[in-house]
Amino acid sequence: MIKPAGSFPVFIVRNLLNAKNFYSENFGFATAFESEWYLHLVSESGIQVGFLLPDQPTQPSIFHKPCNGSGVIFSLEVADVDSAYSEAKGASLEVALELRSEDWGQRHFCLKDSNGIYLDIVQTIEATEEYQPGYEAK
Repeated sequence: MIKPAGSFPVFIVRNLLNAKNFYSENFGFATAFESEWYLHLVSESGIQVGFLLPDQPTQPSIFHKPCNGSGVIFSLEVADVDSAYSEAKGASLEVALELRSEDWGQRHFCLKDSNGIYLDIVQTIEATEEYQPGYEAK
């Protein structure tokens, strides 16, 4: 069995500087590594994310096409989603889904970053009775 010790997404994007600015200015990510074709960021809480330019000759062809925003959601869990929503609106970030509560136990909103990646800003809340059986006892 493979036993992962950590995880981080890597998004293939067209503009590393936009990614760096968006995540550092709006979420407090710091640069852990930066080259002309790859950027690796880390948050104060240890969340990591990487960004890779498309069509890099050092990378296999499966890593050449840029992310177009479809088929992937980058979720960031926060302690106070209402406050985060207010901050996002105050910073004029592109809100793709307005703040709402879901029966399955999430209060969230979605942003679209400067490279077209959708971020789901999430706070866990109590799920309705219908969804309670889906959660394991803690």
